[in-house]
Amino acid sequence: MGRQRDDGGETSETKRSPESGVTSFLAGSSAGLVSSGILQPFEVIKTRMQAHKLRPGSINKSMFKTAGCVVRDEGIRGLWSGVTASCVRTAAGAGLYFLLLERVTKEVNARFPESPNASQSSVALMKTFAVGAVSRSLAATLLCPLTVVKTRMEYTSMSGTAYTGVTNALVTIGRTEGMRGLFSGLGSTLLRDAPFSGLNLVVYTQTRKMMQDMRAKEGRAMTPFDTFVAGAISGGVATFLTHPPDVLRTRIQLRSVNVTFASVVADEGIRALWVGSLPRIARRTLQQAMTWSLYEYVAKNLGGTALSP
Repeated sequence: MGRQRDDGGETSETKRSPESGVTSFLAGSSAGLVSSGILQPFEVIKTRMQAHKLRPGSINKSMFKTAGCVVRDEGIRGLWSGVTASCVRTAAGAGLYFLLLERVTKEVNARFPESPNASQSSVALMKTFAVGAVSRSLAATLLCPLTVVKTRMEYTSMSGTAYTGVTNALVTIGRTEGMRGLFSGLGSTLLRDAPFSGLNLVVYTQTRKMMQDMRAKEGRAMTPFDTFVAGAISGGVATFLTHPPDVLRTRIQLRSVNVTFASVVADEGIRALWVGSLPRIARRTLQQAMTWSLYEYVAKNLGGTALSP
C-alpha cells in the first residue's frame, strides 16, 4: 500500500482533498451496494446450508439442491430473501470500511514511514494486514446489529419469524432480546472479518503489484480486468481460510445460544466448519472482484485515493 505517484511526481497523499474520506465512503458504498444486490442468492443459499442443523430432521444439501429447494418452496424471489437488509449492511459496511481504511492507512504511514523497499518487506505486509484487520473490525462492530438483521431475514421463511423491514427487525430484536441480541455473534464476526480483511488486503495489493510489474515489462498499462482478477483471487483465498468463523456466526445469530467450534466438530465432524463454503466463496470471489474494480474506478473518477500499489 505504498504511496502512489502521478506524472508530476507528487504522491497521492499530498493530493488528497479534504473530501477524500467522503469519496472513499461513496466509492465503497457504491461497490458494496451493486455487488450485494446482484450476488444475494449466494448469501441466502449459504445461510440456509449453515442453518440446516437448527431444523429437526433437516439434512445437509449441496449448494444446487439447496437453491432448488428455495425456488420450489418460495419461488425465485426466495433467493433474494433479506436483500434489503443485505444491501443496507453491505453498502454501509463497505463505505465505512474504505473510509476507515484510508484514515487508518494515513495514520499508520505517518507514524511508521515506509522504507524504499517496503513493498517487499515482511514488516510492510504485516502493516497492510493490520490496517485491513483494524478497519474491518471497527466497521463490523458498529454494524453488527445490521448483520444480525440480515442473517435473520435471510432465514425468516424457515424460522417462522416475519419482519416487515429492516427497521421493524431492529426494533423487534432489540425489544425481545435487548442489546445482547443485536450484538449476538460479534465475537465470531470479528474472528471472521478481521483476518479476512487483513488477508484480502495483503493478497490484493501484492497480486496487483505483481500484475502491474508484468504489464510494465510487456509495455502495457493495467486494465480494469486486471483489477477484477486481483480482487477475485484475494477474495477467494481469504474467504476459504476464514470460513469456519462464519459458520459459528450464522448459528449464534439465528439461535442466540452458545455454539463453539468444539461443539460443531463434536456433533458433525470437522467438515461441518466448511458447510456452505462453496456459495460463500463463489459470492465473495465475485463480490471482491466487483468491489475492488468499482472502488478503484469510482475513487479515481471522483478524485479520491485508489489503493493500488
